[in-house]
Formats: sequence, structure tokens, C-alpha cells
Amino acid sequence: MKNKISKLISVISVAPLVALYVLTALYLHDQNIFGGNALWYGISLFFLTVMPLSAYLLEHVLPAYKNAGREGERKLAFIMCVAGYVLGTIVSFVFCAPLPVKMIFVSYLASGGILALVNSLIRFKASGHACGVAGPFVVLLYFWGAKIWYVILTLVPVFWARMRMGRHTLKELVTGAVIGMGGTALTLAAFLFASGLVA
Repeated sequence: MKNKISKLISVISVAPLVALYVLTALYLHDQNIFGGNALWYGISLFFLTVMPLSAYLLEHVLPAYKNAGREGERKLAFIMCVAGYVLGTIVSFVFCAPLPVKMIFVSYLASGGILALVNSLIRFKASGHACGVAGPFVVLLYFWGAKIWYVILTLVPVFWARMRMGRHTLKELVTGAVIGMGGTALTLAAFLFASGLVA
């Protein structure tokens, strides 16, 4: 039973689905974040949810990943996530997205980029799950304020599930969460500073 629960938690807490939850919550809370209409909400969903999730279909089609197992699936998912973050960021700037949308895309790109560097250069398997949960909730805290601080507690079941499944150690999970929160917080602060909102 515990194995089934941990697997379910792992599935529903992948970064693209967390993006879906957070973007939808923001859209329902205040459409002005997306320019007052559904267009930028839809664009954000495409690059942050649909594109990354396409990895789980592409692994059955691309010859290099068909028989690559869990490690191949993980690699392709990471590639598609980063591709979505890069392309989404480019589109948001080229087509003059509302400032909050740019902030969201760049925060995903920064966190994903830092995670990629840590995992590839240092050869340390920081958790993408923890990063993909912690970062977006910093975005929620930014837009909604400290009154929803408790959303960060969702990391508890994610940590439990990933350790239960033997996918990550506590150190790898904490590192992933710190990268997600730190990368996102630094991005938001940089935008605020550049906008003159912070002296």
C-alpha cells in the first residue's frame, strides 16, 4: 500500500504537473498576471506542462530512448523540460508577454539551468522533483504573499515518496529544493530590481 501511495505522489508531483497546478491557481486567482486573458496562460501551459510531458510519449518513439530504461526516461524528461523553459522564455520576450509571465518563465529557466549544471558538472543527482515543487511555490508566495507559507509543506510527502522508492537520498532532495527556491527567489528579486521596485 505504501509503495502505491509513494508512486502516486511521485507521479502527481512531477514538475510539469506542478506547473499546471500553479499556473491554473494563479490564473483563477488573478487573470491580470497573464495579461487579462487566456492566451498567455495557454502559452505558459504549453511550454511548462505540455512540452515537458511529451517526453513520456517520445520515449516510446525515439530509437535512442526506447530501451534506455529509467535513466533514459529521466534524461529525456529533463531535456524536454529545459527545452520548454528555453523556448518559453524566448517566446515571452520576443512577443512581449506581461512581466509576471516573463518572471515565471525565467525563474523556471534559472532553476532548471542550475539543476542541470549541478547534476552534470558536479555529478550529483539533485532531485528534479524537489526542485520542480519548491521553485513554483516560491512563485505562489510572491504573488499571494506569506499567508500561504504552508504550501511548502507539500515537500514533505514528496521527500517521503522519493526516498521510499529509493530514487533519492535526503541530501539530494534538500539540494533540489534549495536550487528550486534559490533560483526562483533570485530571479524574482532580479526582475524587481531591474523594474526599480526594489532599491
